[in-house]
Amino acid sequence: MRGQWRWAAAVALAAVTGGCHSRSSSDRVAPDPNAPVPVEVESHYWGDVVIYLVHGSARQRLGLVTAMGTATFTFPYRRLSPGGSTRLYAYPIAGARGLTSEPLNVQPGQTINWTLEGDLDRSSLTVW
Repeated sequence: MRGQWRWAAAVALAAVTGGCHSRSSSDRVAPDPNAPVPVEVESHYWGDVVIYLVHGSARQRLGLVTAMGTATFTFPYRRLSPGGSTRLYAYPIAGARGLTSEPLNVQPGQTINWTLEGDLDRSSLTVW
């Protein structure tokens, strides 16, 4: 009976202390800088739109989403800035004013979903 009690106490203690262990920064694995970050664009806009990844004044063309269409693009994780200044930019070919997204805050393995509305100012960006 005493052996069972000690065993149960040891299991309970291990569960409690094991749950409190936090990983130090040296235990964490750095994200793969070449891991692809997917960008799914759903356009309700009436014209074709070119999508760019913007960091500072530098633009990288990701591709084109057609009028009322959808498209998926990728870029390497290393293109995201640690300070959160990387954004997406939608440039309508028809010459209307473009739209810059809010800063991208993406963790490895997450997907960016950008829904462009007929009025680009009403567009929404989600990360999941």
